[in-house]
Amino acid sequence: MSTLLIVILCLAAFYGLIRFVLLKPLLANFRQKANDAMDLPSYNQGSDYSKIGYCPIHNELTDSAITVEGEIPADLSGLYLRNGTNSPFDRTDSRRHMFNGAGMIHQVRIENGQATYTNKYTQTPRYLAEKEAGKELYIEFGDVAGGGKPAMGKIMLSLIEQKTGIVPKLSNIENSAATTAIQYHNGELYALQETSLPFKLNTRVENGKLAIDGSGEFVDFGGKLNQPFTAHPKIDPTTGDWTSYSTDVQTGSIHYDILSGGELTKHQELMVAKPAMGFLHDCYITENFSIFPDLSLRFDAGELMKDRGTGFYFDPEHKMRFGVIKRDHQQGDKIAWFTTDKPGHIWHTINGWEEKRDDGGTDVVLFAPVFHSYPDNVPIHSSEEPDALLYKFRLNLESGEVTEQKVLDKHFYERPSFNTNYIGKPSQFAYLLDEGSAGGIMGKGVMKYDLINEKDVKYFDYGDYRGGEALFVAKANSQAEDDGYLIDLLSHEDKSYLVIIDASTMEELAKLHISQRVPYGVHACWLDENKISTLGTN
Repeated sequence: MSTLLIVILCLAAFYGLIRFVLLKPLLANFRQKANDAMDLPSYNQGSDYSKIGYCPIHNELTDSAITVEGEIPADLSGLYLRNGTNSPFDRTDSRRHMFNGAGMIHQVRIENGQATYTNKYTQTPRYLAEKEAGKELYIEFGDVAGGGKPAMGKIMLSLIEQKTGIVPKLSNIENSAATTAIQYHNGELYALQETSLPFKLNTRVENGKLAIDGSGEFVDFGGKLNQPFTAHPKIDPTTGDWTSYSTDVQTGSIHYDILSGGELTKHQELMVAKPAMGFLHDCYITENFSIFPDLSLRFDAGELMKDRGTGFYFDPEHKMRFGVIKRDHQQGDKIAWFTTDKPGHIWHTINGWEEKRDDGGTDVVLFAPVFHSYPDNVPIHSSEEPDALLYKFRLNLESGEVTEQKVLDKHFYERPSFNTNYIGKPSQFAYLLDEGSAGGIMGKGVMKYDLINEKDVKYFDYGDYRGGEALFVAKANSQAEDDGYLIDLLSHEDKSYLVIIDASTMEELAKLHISQRVPYGVHACWLDENKISTLGTN
């Protein structure tokens, strides 16, 4: 062995000694001081996110038998998938928040009037690293949304730990738990979160059954996607194409994307917002146009070091506006802006469509729950969240004006659902989750609302249970718009069940009692037998 090689090995050993014997405990000490400065035990004890409904479960079940109360409709056969956060650990070193923690996919397979339940962690690189370490390794959302200077210190510590190899290094668009939503495209399943690349889940067939074990990989579609993607693509019911917008809070860049046939066929930067938009969570498509909201909830990491103490903040001087582009938007084409008269934030849109006026011009009509204020700690699904109002907007494409901005309902409804076969076309019914009667903590029921006649139709009460989203599932060969089912996963204390509701009559059809509690969560998708047959074959 040469003298030079011996020297190199000695230096490497010395660096390893410095890194793990000296640097690692030093950084751990700094992190503990940051946590102490945030007074985590006191903060978390008073947080809604410490209530049992938000607490994680750790048992991963496979094809667990479900007890059916009532009768599952004979024509309802497929797979219900719901994403959501579920930390692998009961202990946390972060400010608790709905967005903290690893992802977990809850699966309810319905076939021949019977059902089974499976739940698996989403095995992102972040989850695997933290599972191996047995603790949280990376910054959590709850710290960024209100942790102040100590949180900024933890961010810097995390960067140092990744730089020196103390913890695995993850890029910004891969340091994600992929916890927000789950959707199907072209024979693949994707777990989605708007801070990262899409996470493609592995699917396979075992003993004639579809298996989704949570493994997979982040994908950039052949190097074409170089920034965060979306949580809520709008899916064309005819082509299956995804239309989406995304914002990068670090750069302020807003991109427009189209995913078609498994390929990213469009990825265009539309603008750079300064300060960045905090969230661009949802959007609209109509027959000819695509619309995204420019919202008053902004992001600036520098605000962590100031009196505000959070990267997110609501700017009351920034009036909410809508950007309208053609669906075949080309790089360099202008955005048509339509500014409303108030600041606002939108989590979830309902539907939008085009209408011809008597003068031959075109209006775009949009529906959504809108928040006119929002706390800096982003207290979604909690009692601190303010009320949203149900709005109708009318945009005159010729004049560039918002000619109608009407409050349809002042009760706090959010997380709407509708028959997505009508995306971009006139639709009559929306199914609105009732957060107001739940004190902001998830939803206490669902209201069927008539968008055309602007009135309530019928309410379904969840009782003591709380739900996250009444997903509309159309019947096969349905004729009427509301000819389908609403499906939601409800929880109360240590019990959970999947409820199936007739979307036409708003009457309960069945309760599918699950053998363990399912933590609160929101977004789901439904796979019919045709879609299931394409999974595990690519």
